[in-house]
Amino acid sequence: MFLLATSVVSAQDTLRMMQYNLLFYGYYTDSCTPENNNADQKDQYLKTILGQFHPHIFVVNEMGTGAHNVTRLRDNALNVDGINYYEHATYTNSTNSWFANALYYDTRKFGLIHEAVPGSLVRDINLYTLYYKSEDLAVTGDTIFLTCIVAHLKAGQSSSDQQTRTSMVNNVMSYLETNNYSGNILFMGDFNMKSSFEQAYQRMVSHANSEIRFYDPIAITGVWGNNPDMAAYHTQSPRTGSHDCFVTGGLDDRYDFILASNSIMQGLDGFQYVENSYTTIGQDGNRFNQSLISPPNYSQPQEVLSALYNMSDHLPVMMDVIVSSPVSIPSVPGDFNLSVSFQNPVEDRLKFEVRNGKSGEMNVSFYALTGSLAYEESLVKSAGTVTFEIEIDDLPSGIYLMRIDLSGEATFSDKVVKL
Repeated sequence: MFLLATSVVSAQDTLRMMQYNLLFYGYYTDSCTPENNNADQKDQYLKTILGQFHPHIFVVNEMGTGAHNVTRLRDNALNVDGINYYEHATYTNSTNSWFANALYYDTRKFGLIHEAVPGSLVRDINLYTLYYKSEDLAVTGDTIFLTCIVAHLKAGQSSSDQQTRTSMVNNVMSYLETNNYSGNILFMGDFNMKSSFEQAYQRMVSHANSEIRFYDPIAITGVWGNNPDMAAYHTQSPRTGSHDCFVTGGLDDRYDFILASNSIMQGLDGFQYVENSYTTIGQDGNRFNQSLISPPNYSQPQEVLSALYNMSDHLPVMMDVIVSSPVSIPSVPGDFNLSVSFQNPVEDRLKFEVRNGKSGEMNVSFYALTGSLAYEESLVKSAGTVTFEIEIDDLPSGIYLMRIDLSGEATFSDKVVKL
């Protein structure tokens, strides 16, 4: 978070994160058909579930192939009943899998600044970096970055399946380390793991680099699958009996996760996990190898439980974070606004024009999407409109947040694409 040396207020905005495997949303097979997994009906189930919990970031697995399905969910389950502020990230499916991941975000709270695919073994693993829209963002240029990694790891419990999951996770961790990620990171998705002892899981939670080491907010270790002691945390499957599309057998596996970096768990970089907020929606702990709705379940309203039962063979998980760092509110006279124009994208030299009636020392900074400082230079500005040119040829290609601070009082920030 970029802070100004000005008056400060404490912001305690609470933001909700949700992950959900949608079970072949908008995609039909011989087993999952328009009759037993109907997309129109799923839209209504999702509308009920999302309307109950109102996530600010909603990530999904098993999104059917095609960008139209991503847009469909936004328009039919999120932006409904007068709501119009949800947007989605770019659809990717480089492996031509049956299904993909997707991310939706509340544009009142977040903006999307960067997207990448750090892994494409079996299916895409997606990485999204968002920035928090504080109420005074337009004035201060202050923000907090949040990176969400969304993965649907290989299913199956053979040694080959487990090794594939390890390779998928290794690809992500190597990407994070190579690109110097740190700060607020969530690793979310359907991991298809039976226990915390699996090598892929240990790669995430025991990584040598503490900046990209992840933590289970509820700290539940051991054998999750087919273990009655873990009943309160199971996310698959809400059904017993038989079904051509849905996995059945009752709730007995913990496959769905939101893991958080230390920065989020400790509140070190602007976001902090809200203790006891991590929840498997619909799980009351009395479902081991049983249905979500029988015996009677009173953990949620009955219409929500019915929607969860009919929507998917997974339950969603969610957690809350608060904005833990102060958000700066400067007191700036009206004639001390800072106006900047520049070319974008830029290659080796950045030319920009600064319009302001004051003179003084001016600091130009570039921050990577991880929040780390990538470039900084001090300049002297005279009164009026002044043109500057700086050398940034040593700056790696990518997207940066450029911040200009004049005499510690007037600021400007904007996104810059470095070729």
